[in-house]
Amino acid sequence: MQVGQLADQLTFDSYIRDNRDNLPMAKILLGLDIGMQSIKAVQISKDKSTSTLLAAGYIATPTKAYLSQTAADEQELANTVNRLVHDMKVSTADVSASLPTSKVITRVIEVPNMSDEELSSSIQWEAEQFIPMPLVKVKIDYAVIDKSEDSKKMKILLVAAPIAIVERYMRVITAAGLNPVSLETEILADSRCITHSFPTLTNVLIVTFGASNTEIALLHDQILIYTKSYPIGGTTLTRTIAEELGFELPQAEEYKKTYGLDEDKLEGKIGKTITSLFTNLFTEMEKTVGYFKEQYPKEELKTAIISGGGAKLPGLVLSITKNLSIDSQINNPFTNLSVDPNILPTLSPDAPIYTTVVGLALKDVT
Repeated sequence: MQVGQLADQLTFDSYIRDNRDNLPMAKILLGLDIGMQSIKAVQISKDKSTSTLLAAGYIATPTKAYLSQTAADEQELANTVNRLVHDMKVSTADVSASLPTSKVITRVIEVPNMSDEELSSSIQWEAEQFIPMPLVKVKIDYAVIDKSEDSKKMKILLVAAPIAIVERYMRVITAAGLNPVSLETEILADSRCITHSFPTLTNVLIVTFGASNTEIALLHDQILIYTKSYPIGGTTLTRTIAEELGFELPQAEEYKKTYGLDEDKLEGKIGKTITSLFTNLFTEMEKTVGYFKEQYPKEELKTAIISGGGAKLPGLVLSITKNLSIDSQINNPFTNLSVDPNILPTLSPDAPIYTTVVGLALKDVT
């Protein structure tokens, strides 16, 4: 089972089916990622041999509306989504959307080896040990990722999203004039996209560097086996630079994008300011690589793929390569998609931010 198949299985689509009628079998799908800093979308058509990019774009997120729970702010968020897809001139209303990593619990757990029927009946009890909120308030989904007849244990990828969050996203998408056909976590979409971009890579360390969080994950045989989120992102770096060097936030943002972790620019002042934050992240990456080696001692983990809005931070790729001693590169989600060569140059500079939405739009929805 590849990660694409796993991710198509492990979603909250059943919840949507219970609350909507006549869902289509989408061949053309809009991927939508409502992030803290920007709202991204792509439209992709799929046939048996080719996936074609039809449209792509992003727009700044109204921060207050994103953080607020009021009906008026939900409507403002919906209006912003509507403006984006209108400007993109999309040809479908069917949407596969992501749920924010910070609001969703994703865990790999071990349970006693059991049949599918036994697991189905016991998953609520198993989940109760790992979900720090009443189970009546969350939607749970799961998938078996490692099961051996010789072992007494099996590994389960467990995902739990607060029902209130799921319902809010459905309201926003519907109010934007769109038809939600799938909801899933960002890391599942990222995994699908990276597997599509690098079909020959079986074992991958994924680093998704977003505005508010960094997600560190592992693919083994193209299946997601580990994921953990850390509250360090691009916004954290910008605020640290502003506080330490006395900059206004817009100036700090520009200095971050220009100099990053590069030790040869501006006497390394920006890099030194944010290095302590990355020291903790690099330590967690090393632990994650160590976990892979412990679980699969006869296999190799040679590649780290970096995505998200912070992927192009100067010096980041080199720093990860040096600290982990493995090849690191930035994901280009448009690899292996059919893309109009006339628009590709305008998309390439921002390519990493489209990783999640490309993964969402590549989903098989039935």
